[in-house]
Amino acid sequence: MDTTITLGEGILLILGVCAIILLIHLIRVVCALIPTLKSVQKITEDTSVLTGMVSKAAEEAEGAVTSLTETTGDMAEFIANNRSTVKAMVSLINALIAIKQLFSGKES
Repeated sequence: MDTTITLGEGILLILGVCAIILLIHLIRVVCALIPTLKSVQKITEDTSVLTGMVSKAAEEAEGAVTSLTETTGDMAEFIANNRSTVKAMVSLINALIAIKQLFSGKES
C-alpha cells in the first residue's frame, strides 16, 4: 500500500503537530502561572491593608501635629501675656520705691 503525501499536506501536518506542541506548552505555562497569580493577589490584598493602616496613622499624626501647633501657639501667647504682667508689676514696684524715696527724702 502506497500513500502519497503532497507538499501542501506535509506542511499542514507539520503545522498541526507544531500547534499541538505549542498548545501543550501553553497549558503547562498557565498551570505554572496560577500559583504565582494567587500569590500576587494575596500580596495586593496585604498591600491594600497596609496602605489603609498607613493612611489612618497619617491622619492621626496630622491631628497630633495640629494639636501641638495650637498648644505651642497658646503657650507663646501665655508667655507674652505674662511678660507684660511681669513688666507691669516691676513698673509698679519701681513706682512704689520712687514714692517711698520721695517721702523719705522730705522727712530728712
